[in-house]
Amino acid sequence: MPDPAEQAADDPNSRAIVDTHDAASIAHWAEALGLTTEALESAVKAVGPRVDRIKDHLTGGMAGTQQGG
Repeated sequence: MPDPAEQAADDPNSRAIVDTHDAASIAHWAEALGLTTEALESAVKAVGPRVDRIKDHLTGGMAGTQQGG
């Protein structure tokens, strides 16, 4: 069964949230997004805890606009 965090990390329309008060949640989302915990925390400070916004921030605003080829 697929990991819900990995599915949310792959879904640009996900409304999943990183629980910034839970070290396990931070570590889990950092791994799912391929980031260090420090990079994830920095992204959360910049755009908030929503995974879709974090992904958009990390890709320079291109998260929802790329098409598969």
